[in-house]
Amino acid sequence: MRTLFFHLFLAASLHAQTPALEQLIEVRSGTLPIILTVPHGGTLKPDNVLARRYGVTGMDANTVPLSEMIIEELQVLYGGKPHAIFSRLHRTRLDPNREIKEAAQGEPTAEAAWHRFHDSAQNARDVVMKKHGHGLLLDIHGHRHLDQRVELGYLIKGELLKAGDAELNANAALIATTSIRELDQRSPQSFAALLRGPQSLGGLLEFRGFRCLPSPTKDNPSLLAGYFSGAYDVLAHGSRDGGTVSAIQVECPWNNVRDRPENQRRFARALADSLGVYFEVHFGRKLK
Repeated sequence: MRTLFFHLFLAASLHAQTPALEQLIEVRSGTLPIILTVPHGGTLKPDNVLARRYGVTGMDANTVPLSEMIIEELQVLYGGKPHAIFSRLHRTRLDPNREIKEAAQGEPTAEAAWHRFHDSAQNARDVVMKKHGHGLLLDIHGHRHLDQRVELGYLIKGELLKAGDAELNANAALIATTSIRELDQRSPQSFAALLRGPQSLGGLLEFRGFRCLPSPTKDNPSLLAGYFSGAYDVLAHGSRDGGTVSAIQVECPWNNVRDRPENQRRFARALADSLGVYFEVHFGRKLK
């Protein structure tokens, strides 16, 4: 009898150590043509999910509360919510912003969580395309580069941003490899303007008080300054390989954006406000 109780206790303990898959990857349906993915803000480290053996493992602090505020501000301004996918696993256990081999490194629970994250993003993408025709995915991250700007990644390496506007606009091969390939075809503005003009996302955020890259004031990264141009999430779920949902990796600096709740709120409000203009200019539709 004591042995039976011991095994029941052990089974219950092991079960308690591993939250349900729905708790590891939180998925929320929305009504707006916007999708938020938040891959690196999780804190859960279940004991029986093995730690990753290689790759970056540091979390993006405060990207979860920042994203919650973005959702709230979008609802205030436009009367609806974005679709949202949060990884609640710490990056030592899963990195959804990598292909599955590096992301989960053979750990079964991490692999299942990776599939839920990306299947949910794809499902949200399908819903947006069916309901709205087109949309935008924002992959929310945090960085601590010395140049504390909001970095916007479109799958264009920083070195290539040094090209002039005319050269960028003429580079059809480059445009075809970006995560905003379809949006470039939809927007009435040139590709360079979409990237770093006054009504680019960087330009709109700068007008609201947040230094950005690329933008009208900073079209390419300084030497050795660091710049995240986008990774797996925007590659997999943007419009590079088809579809009408484009994607941007939004790398938020610590200073004046993620550091304090009042700054998180200020940025969330600025981003939500900017997106209203962005959709009108480039998508040709109102969000509200």
